[in-house]
Amino acid sequence: MKNLNEIREKINEVDEALIKSFKLRMALVKEVALYKKENNMPIFDSKREEELIKKNISLLNDKELEEYYLNFFNSLLSESKKYQKKVIDND
Repeated sequence: MKNLNEIREKINEVDEALIKSFKLRMALVKEVALYKKENNMPIFDSKREEELIKKNISLLNDKELEEYYLNFFNSLLSESKKYQKKVIDND
């Protein structure tokens, strides 16, 4: 078994990768917001969210973690919509 410091170092590496992915995702969310504004589209697209959740749960493929992933992903979607609103309102 690894010691606690080794495990925590791996968690730090994962956190860094998550931050990099988050920044990229939010940059893309900004592009989506600008597109939606230009094309007079609503921020919320329930069909798209349902598709994303279904696809990502399938990719997760882990019943034990599904509830936690859904909480994480729904939070991410919520923050993405808030950011889209900010971009649209401030552009």
